[in-house]
Amino acid sequence: MTADTAGYGASHGPRPRGSRGPRGKNLTLLTASTAMDNAESSVTTVLFPLMRDAMGLTSSALGTIVAVAKVVGMVAGIPWVLLARRFRRKVVLAVCSGFWGIWIILAAMAGDFTQFVVLYGIAAAGFAGAGPIALEILGDLYEDNRRGRVTGMLYGGVALIAGVSAPLFGQLSGLEDGWRYGYLISGVTCLVVGVLILMFLDDPRPAAPQPLTAAEAIEDKARTVRSGLRELARIRTFRLILLQRLFSGQNVMMSFGVVFLVEERGFSTATASVVALPFALGYLGGTLAGGLINDRVHRLRPLSGRVVMLQISQLAFAGVALICIQTVSHSIGLYVPLFAVLGFLQGQVPVVNRPLIMAVVRPELRALAFAVSVSTVEAFAYAGYALLTGFLGDAVGLQSALLIVTVLLTAFNGLASAALYRPYAHDSTALTDLTLRKGLRKGLRKGLRKGPTAAAPEGASRPSPDPGPLPAPHTKELPPS
Repeated sequence: MTADTAGYGASHGPRPRGSRGPRGKNLTLLTASTAMDNAESSVTTVLFPLMRDAMGLTSSALGTIVAVAKVVGMVAGIPWVLLARRFRRKVVLAVCSGFWGIWIILAAMAGDFTQFVVLYGIAAAGFAGAGPIALEILGDLYEDNRRGRVTGMLYGGVALIAGVSAPLFGQLSGLEDGWRYGYLISGVTCLVVGVLILMFLDDPRPAAPQPLTAAEAIEDKARTVRSGLRELARIRTFRLILLQRLFSGQNVMMSFGVVFLVEERGFSTATASVVALPFALGYLGGTLAGGLINDRVHRLRPLSGRVVMLQISQLAFAGVALICIQTVSHSIGLYVPLFAVLGFLQGQVPVVNRPLIMAVVRPELRALAFAVSVSTVEAFAYAGYALLTGFLGDAVGLQSALLIVTVLLTAFNGLASAALYRPYAHDSTALTDLTLRKGLRKGLRKGLRKGPTAAAPEGASRPSPDPGPLPAPHTKELPPS
């Protein structure tokens, strides 16, 4: 089986001619689409102090903004995936990650905080679809032993875009309505990205056939989701990954990092926003180097390497976050390397987590799996911890709030991730065996359809009979974990 077959053809059939396109171009466009959601978060994080002063808000308002966006995204992720099954994926991606930016432009014109939150939430409903669809296309473009590296490149590019844009948006703090200008710029950028995706992205999967009627479309979607969710629920590794992501509070550090430096350490917004760039550069280094390291560790220890790296990154993040939160200095230069290291360790998470899911979930269900994991469970956890951090920040200070959420919780999560070892070894092996048998079956059927073209030489082996129907993955026919 070739690399391309392992990554694409094993589940979708022959790759359509001319659909592959230059991988670098596609990866760049997928990175840009995924970065749009992070760009909005970057604007919110950096310019919230200005919004707070202009509207008379408290720290809990930042938690509300983040929570609303994540909760809305949690609900909206799966519908976008369903649309991507019916229509061309790149068209759906262009809409949800690009043209949906019009709502960010409207949010920039909001007259009060309530109006802003409503419009920002509508915008978040669109951006929630970008991640699962982009990751599904990425999984179709690259084979398993390269997915860690390319996932690292994608998330590294996302972090770099967010890190470079944050200090630039921070310069808008000198303007009276600087936060409004930041959202306007971000919304226009989204529209441009949507046009570029529509024009230049190559989707390696042909468009799905159109249902005959609207009733049939609804019935087909419901049946697809129900059967897909049932299959995902039978995968023990996937269930544990969802539980692990539910107890992850790492993302809160960057959401509240700039506000922490402004409120607890007395820096100006423009000065505090400087740490976003080293965090992003560290994240970029973490995803690129981490992707290469994780792929190598995976090749050396295919049944446990990714879980090992997941634990190391989480426990190390908790340790460095503790140092960063407890450090008291009036020089921003002391916080720059700390945030850079935090970014490096944070960059390890997606290059391990996403390939973990890809390794145990069939290609046909990966978009749904990412919608459940990234857009639903991670979004729910992010929303809850953002709210918790905001309210704890008002009650006991951001330093204590971040200590609880980003240090203690992350350390516990890192230790508890050891529960993934046995299930991952079992489920990844089961999917690999199923894929190999499916490829063998297709090859035998193709050979039988062609028929004998010449007499077989003496002693040559003859094709074995059709192996028959394949067992569904993760059934009782597999050895127990």
